[in-house]
Amino acid sequence: MPRHATDMREHGAVGLAANGVATPLLEVAGVDFSYGRLQVLFDIDFAVRRGEVLALLGTNGAGKSTLLRVIAGLSRAERGAVRFDGADISSLDAMKRVRLGIGMLPGGKAVFPSLTVEENLRLGAYTLSAEQHAARRTELLDLFPILRERLDQAAGTLSGGEQQMLALAKGLLLDPRLLCIDELSLGLAPIVVAQLIEVVAELKRRGVTLIIVEQSVNVALTLAERALFMEKGHIQFQGAASELLQRDDLVRAVFLGAARR
Repeated sequence: MPRHATDMREHGAVGLAANGVATPLLEVAGVDFSYGRLQVLFDIDFAVRRGEVLALLGTNGAGKSTLLRVIAGLSRAERGAVRFDGADISSLDAMKRVRLGIGMLPGGKAVFPSLTVEENLRLGAYTLSAEQHAARRTELLDLFPILRERLDQAAGTLSGGEQQMLALAKGLLLDPRLLCIDELSLGLAPIVVAQLIEVVAELKRRGVTLIIVEQSVNVALTLAERALFMEKGHIQFQGAASELLQRDDLVRAVFLGAARR
């Protein structure tokens, strides 16, 4: 079980504001971001509670992946603030945010294809001691048993689902308190998606906080209690994931309409 999850459950290590109310693990407040002259995020404002799974939905080009990059420190917000566990981390680079417990799994192939599964897992543990890596490796191979059978196999020869499992294992090696996952289910067969949903459910039970970018509303509703819907760099909806399907102007118009074309 991840160390942070154990600490929170056994010792009640939950940040409290001055009024005694639990502070969110992550707060994004009034964030703008541009690529050159092209602004892609506009006044983004939301919070993520400890242990929550938040689905981030929206059209292609809505700014979802860029938002994850801003949270992870790979891109710097032009305006607004990113706060983690009550502290302003807006000026911190990505490595410092990793050390605080923020991990990111980028979209696409997030493994080194020419390296073996074992070598990928070693590279993912670059800040850990040999003893820490051994302990994490055992936990993660228990969580992803298929990888134990593939340790000497080149990552590029794995199936798409196995590569996504390896990418998830790499992202979890450093025991993140918050893991941002870009495109969890994109291009994967339904049976593989079902396996990944089971893994995410287990991570949720262990207390890992997750932000998951998803194109599938059904997957999002299965995984998350709450959802954000983005369009053209703006948050158009945030609330219970189950309420999103009631918004004909958003989900039905974009996803169901696109499926009919």
